[in-house]
Amino acid sequence: MLGKFFKPKWQHNDANVRLKALANLASDSVELIKIAQSDPDSNVRMEAITRLSHLPTLVQLGHTPGSIGERSRQRVIGLAATDHHHDHLLADVFQWLQNPALLRSIARDSLRGIKLRHHAIAKLDDQELLFNIADKDTSKEIQYIAAKKITDLEQLKTLEKHHGKSNKRLRQLLKDCLEIEQQQQQKQAAINGLCAETENLGKTGTWEQGKTRAKVLEQRWLKLTTQPSPEQQARFQQALEHFRQQLSAWETEQAQRNQQLAEQAAAQARSQAEAAQQAEQALHAALEQQEREQQAQAEARQRQQQQQALREEKLQQLHETLKTLEAHLDAEQYGEAIEVHKALSANIKDASELPSKDIAFFQRRLQAFAPMLRELQDWRRWGTDQVRKQLIETAEHLRSDDDIAPQERAKKIHSLREEWRKLSHMEPGQQRALWQAFDANATAAYEPSKQYFVEQAQQREAHLQQRHDICAQLEALHNATDWGHADWRSLQAGVNQLRKLWKDAGTVSHKDWKSINERFNAAMDSLETHFKAERSRNWQERTQLVEQAQTLLEHPNTAQAVEQAKALQTQWLITLTSRPSDEQRLWKQFREPMDTLFARARDERQQQQQERNAQLAEEARQIAEQQQRELERQQQKVAELEVLAAQSLDHKQAEASEDAQVSNRTAGELLCLQLEILLGLETPADFQQARLQYQVAQLSETMRSRKDAQESNAQALPLLKQWYALGGMPAAALASQTARIEQIKEALLPQQ
Repeated sequence: MLGKFFKPKWQHNDANVRLKALANLASDSVELIKIAQSDPDSNVRMEAITRLSHLPTLVQLGHTPGSIGERSRQRVIGLAATDHHHDHLLADVFQWLQNPALLRSIARDSLRGIKLRHHAIAKLDDQELLFNIADKDTSKEIQYIAAKKITDLEQLKTLEKHHGKSNKRLRQLLKDCLEIEQQQQQKQAAINGLCAETENLGKTGTWEQGKTRAKVLEQRWLKLTTQPSPEQQARFQQALEHFRQQLSAWETEQAQRNQQLAEQAAAQARSQAEAAQQAEQALHAALEQQEREQQAQAEARQRQQQQQALREEKLQQLHETLKTLEAHLDAEQYGEAIEVHKALSANIKDASELPSKDIAFFQRRLQAFAPMLRELQDWRRWGTDQVRKQLIETAEHLRSDDDIAPQERAKKIHSLREEWRKLSHMEPGQQRALWQAFDANATAAYEPSKQYFVEQAQQREAHLQQRHDICAQLEALHNATDWGHADWRSLQAGVNQLRKLWKDAGTVSHKDWKSINERFNAAMDSLETHFKAERSRNWQERTQLVEQAQTLLEHPNTAQAVEQAKALQTQWLITLTSRPSDEQRLWKQFREPMDTLFARARDERQQQQQERNAQLAEEARQIAEQQQRELERQQQKVAELEVLAAQSLDHKQAEASEDAQVSNRTAGELLCLQLEILLGLETPADFQQARLQYQVAQLSETMRSRKDAQESNAQALPLLKQWYALGGMPAAALASQTARIEQIKEALLPQQ
């Protein structure tokens, strides 16, 4: 029961408590793995992943989308340099490991897995490192993989000498490289041969053959499979240009000779040309007359063709009308058949330009239908009289019925009159007496509705005026707008408001509706023309932004691409919206490459940070190695100088003549002066004047050459060795110079 009160802090309900408890968990503990995999709080999971060292779990989490996967991948990269036990897992996710320093470390580490090293070596371009790996590594597979990336033939020969007997693949690689080198040499020989042959052009004096040969050589040069060097290119072009200049001079000389011959022939040709010109003028006049006659004939043929087309079109219309008549009769639509029969008869009378045989055909067809149509007309006349009497009775009933609403009464009376009108069209004859009775009853029955419709007409007139005002506002809006600098959103809002007013406006009379509706549609169409053009322009503009955004994914510089993406975002402006579904689709197309680009920029920043960290670590290691080498060099230099100093003591204690001692003293003082000046040390007072004279003498050389501290040390060491090599000198001079040399040695080796 008390267990829930004493749970470990990493299982506490408070996420902050769990977060603090992570510091007490081992980096590869089961508890930390569980928290990294399934803790409900993302911050706790992220911190657990940062502390976790269990590579299989991190690789598994690295395939998770989002920040968890990103943090896991970064942790895998951080552990990859030191974890040698899971290289098979690292090989499977090698695309995560793109840090150059990390790749170099993996490539040269013989304890790492073969597959992982294979991937790392494939990314290397450092020829020295590749040679080291190929030469020193114990794995034949790794030797061969590294050697494949080496481009220096001499290095490959060295590798073959060291490992060729034990590594057959390496020996074969060198053989292949030598064959390629031999082929390159043969191609170079062919290029040099072309250059030499071009330089010989024109030397035999056969210019026409040389001209052809130059074209052949130039074509062969253009088809070379190996790119010539700049020197070879210049050699070939110079030789070709030299030949062309010689050829041009020869062609100029030949042209001058030909010109002289041509001038002689020109005089003879002029007289012949005058005669030919007169003959040509006569021929030209005859051709013009023939052309006019042909044009007149073509115009006549065109008129005939137009007349023939009109006759055929009219004949086609008559055939179609005849088919319509037959179709009405087949469908028992006798009223329509009678009307079509009348129209066809009239059209035949007006078709006098048609051939007589066609007119006779249609007349025969009409005569064949005439008896049946006359009988139908008689039956229809009797039927319509009966219907008219029924309409009169209905009108009398409406006249006496006071319970019918005005609209319903008017509707029924209108319906009765419409029926009467239809009967009049069907059979216009013998209806006057019946019409008077019908009209009197219908007029009397309509009277109660008349006043009602007067009021309705007044309302419709007011509605009509309201609609005219709306149209006027739309027209004014169109005329007053500067369409080159329009405020499209305000315009759209105004038009939508007027459209709503139009929808809410009351009814107008039927006779006025067509004209006012046409005015409204015309005004809306005028505005919509501009709206449609702007909507299309804006859509096209944003479509181009989408294309530009998608193109940015191929940009090699992500930082520049991100800046351009931000600029594109500022250009995304919707003046007039299209359909919502289209707008959503276009916006999604615009945002997707943006999101991908920003994610890539974030990944690259993290990758760059990792590379910087790895680079700093690599630089620190190199600096440490350099410092160690420098320390060893200094120690070696100190030891060497100590040996020289001991040897110098023996030399200077050896017997020497007085002249030799004076000579050694003088040489030693000069060497001390040179060393003190070179290292910027103070010279004793007794030698200040000598130093000044030496510096004045060396002033011009000093002005011409400025040496840095490292070069001064390099120059000073040989001078110091020369002093140590000197023989015996007077004791006072030896003591003085030895003291100066000790100061010089301390300055030369400041770290000792």
